[in-house]
Amino acid sequence: MTFTVFLKHVATGDKYELPFEWVNYVEELNNGSSATFNLDFATINEQVAIPYGTNPKDLFTAVLSEIWVENDSGIKVWFGLVTEYTRTKDASGNNKLQIAAIDYFGIFQKRRTGASVDFTAVDPATIPWSLINTSQLLTHGDLGITVGVSALTGLTVTQNYKRADIKQSISDLSNFKLKNSFDFDIDYTKKLNIYYPTKGSLRANVVFDDSNILGDAVKIPVLLNMTNSVFARGQGINNDVPEVNRQSVDAIIAEYTLLEDVLSDTTTSDTTVLSNEGDRKLALEQLPLYAITIKHDIDTDITTYGVGDTVIVDVPEEQISYAQYRVKKRTVDIDDSGTVIVQLDLLTI
Repeated sequence: MTFTVFLKHVATGDKYELPFEWVNYVEELNNGSSATFNLDFATINEQVAIPYGTNPKDLFTAVLSEIWVENDSGIKVWFGLVTEYTRTKDASGNNKLQIAAIDYFGIFQKRRTGASVDFTAVDPATIPWSLINTSQLLTHGDLGITVGVSALTGLTVTQNYKRADIKQSISDLSNFKLKNSFDFDIDYTKKLNIYYPTKGSLRANVVFDDSNILGDAVKIPVLLNMTNSVFARGQGINNDVPEVNRQSVDAIIAEYTLLEDVLSDTTTSDTTVLSNEGDRKLALEQLPLYAITIKHDIDTDITTYGVGDTVIVDVPEEQISYAQYRVKKRTVDIDDSGTVIVQLDLLTI
């Protein structure tokens, strides 16, 4: 399989094909995606910049630019915005370029809510589009993001945002932090999608075992990375800070001893929200949680599954026999020959 990298200047629509050496990108469920493009400076200068009457620096930094990777079927496997240009020269005098990029969700770390934005007893799934849409209505704020898949959770939350980071605010409302909430993404067509109860589906035909696993690792946090009693604290001043304590059942606490932690959320005084955040932390940390990492290559097509999907895994050393594991994070390396190495971080929940 072959892959192609493209750059497009958003304002003009000018599009450039970029010869590349290798690309790395990382996708994480409910937390966005980032990429690094490694290029040869001389090749970019001679084959792209000079023919178009520019230079490598201006090609990547003069205007807002989209950058993406396509496979030989024209399917985008990664898509985002250029965020950093780095040129380095080694001892032999060879110049290299490294271009950093983020997905469209990532740009919202540079957008803020209003000075005081209130949501009272609303479904959390309605807040992401409200925050994004309001931001896009600001002067020069339109990113072209529209509504895709919509869903409601049946929960109600009360939130107050004061110049809050929109990216973090949306992640915190999702299953990333709030139990029984929603998953989401901004896809390659720039649509905001809300999924309930979760994003993805069972990919029963995507199986990882000795026939295609290049390597695997299992990490099981015990004690210091466990919590069975969490104090969730909200928005307030001094003694007016609301707090709820969520605990695992007594049998679990007795098994490992009392293990406490504190969770803070200064955007809400809603004890229901705080309880759900505490419950989400307990779900992830009250027991030793199998965190499995596997590597595979192009024999398993990366377009046949994605972050949020559930795949089948066989790791006999850990007594895991063709069990279902969900893809929480995916790291992909692609070189100019089409070689693909993928690392998956998998969880049972």
